[in-house]
Amino acid sequence: MSKYSFLLQTKAEEYFELLPGVRLKKYGGWLVAEAIEQEEISKLQSQATIRAVQLAKRIAKDKDIQLDEAFGLLQGGGGSITEAELLSEYTEETLSMITSGSSVGSTNALMVTAFSRSRGEGMIEDEWQDLSDWELEDTKNLPRKAIAKVVEFIAEEQNAETQEAVAAKKATRKSSPQ
Repeated sequence: MSKYSFLLQTKAEEYFELLPGVRLKKYGGWLVAEAIEQEEISKLQSQATIRAVQLAKRIAKDKDIQLDEAFGLLQGGGGSITEAELLSEYTEETLSMITSGSSVGSTNALMVTAFSRSRGEGMIEDEWQDLSDWELEDTKNLPRKAIAKVVEFIAEEQNAETQEAVAAKKATRKSSPQ
């Protein structure tokens, strides 16, 4: 937390209890740091998609097959070429594509880490202290149920922000002269 975070408080703080000794502040929306983290994750996923498209185009050209068949091969859908043949011929490209993307689990872990850093508080020595130094390794030690709870909390915060924006837009329309 920044030393000026108290200036941004507009109401009494509310919390989402993750575990008995860990909680996250509710803001009714995402913080800028969290949105930036999500954008970075999306960029990585986009790069993996672009690599997959490039590889599918190359396979389609090299094997003289339709592009959708090449995509099917990349997704393990069988076809005229076996998975083993595909991997042996396009090892580097396939590995590059696989390593540039991230799974749903790792994406969730990254977002949980970002939210824990920016909102997290832990009960340490009988006192709530911020968890701004929370790391991905800390997130990896959480049970899956806890990760699922935080992901649900993240969605609720995003939904609250969206609903607030929609309500503000409707209010603006009603108050503006026709």
